[in-house]
Amino acid sequence: MSSEKVAPGDILGVIEEFLPGSGVYEDEKGYLRSCVLGSALIDRYKKTASVKPAVNKYLTLKNGDIVEGVVEYMNEDLAFVRIYWVENRRAVKPVDAIGVIHISQASQTYVESMYDVVRLSDVVRAKVVGGKGVYQLSIKEPHLGVIYARCNYCGGELLYENGRLVCSSCGQVNKRKVASTYILTKVQ
Repeated sequence: MSSEKVAPGDILGVIEEFLPGSGVYEDEKGYLRSCVLGSALIDRYKKTASVKPAVNKYLTLKNGDIVEGVVEYMNEDLAFVRIYWVENRRAVKPVDAIGVIHISQASQTYVESMYDVVRLSDVVRAKVVGGKGVYQLSIKEPHLGVIYARCNYCGGELLYENGRLVCSSCGQVNKRKVASTYILTKVQ
């Protein structure tokens, strides 16, 4: 078994060579890539590739939990979210875990690219739909999605106005999958 440090998106092998384990996903070209920052564990005997996360202090989340976090890495098909909060019936607890939103879990309608749904540093509210350590998230429901964002063009805060996200600084309209609970709305 070999071990080396990897970051999200690093290639660990190909699907013909290994099966994806914990902390690993297969991209559209058949490459096995890391989901998290950590140590790659390649088991040539069992033919598996997995990643042991650098931070092992995860709060165990369960399917149906509503979480909030920040988009830290993304590509055309996936968005990696650092989860900071989980809403329970009793309280909101601080968390430090990783979640992945696949493009199929981004909207109830067809989405061409994750860049049409979320962007880096957006704050999102999502539902846990599977996984352990690296959680599978969904933002399909109307109350889920982006709850705070900054402009793609100038970095100004985006205001929700008449069904669109408009920059408070430059006035540009930005495209996102906005949650019904978006934080900043224009007062009319």
